[in-house]
Amino acid sequence: MPVNAGMKEQPALLKWSGGVYTLQGPCFIGRRSDNDIPISNVQASRRHAVLMNLNDDWWINDLGSRNGVIVNGLRISCARRLKNGDEIRIANQRLFFSNSAQSAPHHSSIMGKTTELAPQTMSDAPLSSAACELLIVTEQGEILEGDKAAHWFFGKSLERAPGAPHYFLPPTVRQWLQQLADENENIFPPLEMEQEGHRIVLSLARCRDNRFYLLGRVESLQVSIERLQSLGLTEREAEVMHWVCEGKNNPEIAQILDVTLHTVNRHNEHIFRKLAVDNRHKAIKTVKERLGV
Repeated sequence: MPVNAGMKEQPALLKWSGGVYTLQGPCFIGRRSDNDIPISNVQASRRHAVLMNLNDDWWINDLGSRNGVIVNGLRISCARRLKNGDEIRIANQRLFFSNSAQSAPHHSSIMGKTTELAPQTMSDAPLSSAACELLIVTEQGEILEGDKAAHWFFGKSLERAPGAPHYFLPPTVRQWLQQLADENENIFPPLEMEQEGHRIVLSLARCRDNRFYLLGRVESLQVSIERLQSLGLTEREAEVMHWVCEGKNNPEIAQILDVTLHTVNRHNEHIFRKLAVDNRHKAIKTVKERLGV
């Protein structure tokens, strides 16, 4: 955590029946004993959820668990920004997020700004429209956990020798991984790859016992915030319209942006008026036509 004028900021915490966990980097929760917070309950998945810091906020992602992640009584369907005092329920465990440094609600653009340079730290990275997926691989790029996610990211570019127990990451990713292994650094730039109209971003979450924990996400290149603003939408309207184009319904958008459903409905009304349409399907079609998508 940053230090200012000799005074250290209070770290964010997770409080639960097992004690207090100080959040300093990505925090994995699940049934396996090698998670940061292990939950010994059959209703918890082996890798159930991850908390991570993005844009100076803490977010929680469901890692494809069977029984889901409940925040303040509601099951999340996408990444959720956490606020001081939020209750997280995973299987039979209740965890409470505490961030004494967090003041009034912070409404920044969760999509960030698209640049040609890779961000230098995970906390600078924009949140994607898809929840993060976890890959656990060896230094040689052998995929130990996360085959389903790897196929979603890389498809047929994955390699597997006849009779081999695991797939291997594509050569470009293996080369990046080898560079991470060779460099004795604490900060690693993520790997960005463009594929079929999307940007795949891989970030190193941690390295433990010669295993590399990689968080992957997909960002749309087609309907970015900046391009939507070129149609005369405000930044917040552009954020709402981006998620409409990504297929999210209004309650989901409200959860993502941490605003009320009424606010999302009001933004949609303004968007429809500016685009001269009367529903979201026509809005999506108009946006894609104007942007040449």
